[in-house]
Amino acid sequence: MEKLLIDLSRLMKSGTPAERRIAKYLMEHMNELPFETAATLAEKLGLSPMTVGRFLRSLGYRQLSDIREHLRERVTASPAVQAESHEPRQTPLSGLMMQQIQAVQAVYDLAGQSVWKTALDAIQDSRNVFIASSAESFGLCRYFYMKLLECRERVHYLQSDGSTYIELMDEEPDSTLLILIDCGGNLPALQRLAKMAKRGGYKTVLITTRFYEWGPESADICLTIPLNQNGSDSMLQLVAMTEFMLQSLSYNDGSNRRQRVKRIGDLQRALHHG
Repeated sequence: MEKLLIDLSRLMKSGTPAERRIAKYLMEHMNELPFETAATLAEKLGLSPMTVGRFLRSLGYRQLSDIREHLRERVTASPAVQAESHEPRQTPLSGLMMQQIQAVQAVYDLAGQSVWKTALDAIQDSRNVFIASSAESFGLCRYFYMKLLECRERVHYLQSDGSTYIELMDEEPDSTLLILIDCGGNLPALQRLAKMAKRGGYKTVLITTRFYEWGPESADICLTIPLNQNGSDSMLQLVAMTEFMLQSLSYNDGSNRRQRVKRIGDLQRALHHG
């Protein structure tokens, strides 16, 4: 099971367009495989049965029924052994891997939308960027702040006590961007900051998995992704989103980032040895 998930994840990211479509469908419809054949799968995806067949062979299977049989063997193996061990059909490792793959896929789909480029352009073009979080204890906001500081200058971190909010109001709205990261915690305080910034004319980017709790007027740019299929905690999606964004910003301005990272590294070494 774990190897199959890894192979499908790899093909979702680096396969041909047809391979990515098949891998994505299999990942999202694993429970429906007993009712599928290569022909029905090809028809649903608008591909030829030969293309589906080549994809299956690349995974080490002759036909779709081989995958079904493999999965059946994994979850039913021996009733006596299952009765002894009382192990669940899905191991913790495979469940975690599935959540990680779903998180990456959700962000990958978001990165193909125009709002993603709009958010990246806003971060790159703004003279000052401020970052605020609803849960500083989680550490995601501060990590994003530190990594973004390696990519560009004039990045500021707003602490939830409110005293640093004055820094935001000291800057000109036309050249200032506020990034709001919703990761649980004190959500009302972050929402009040968003409203205050909007009233002041500051451009805002909201990163969240629960846009329904914010409303359409909460931010100028909203990067929102759905919750996990099981409705559980969505931190994996938030981590994946911030990592994708940091990588995209680094890629778009690689030379400047390398020089900045070198200067930061020199400073850190000087402070450490001092």
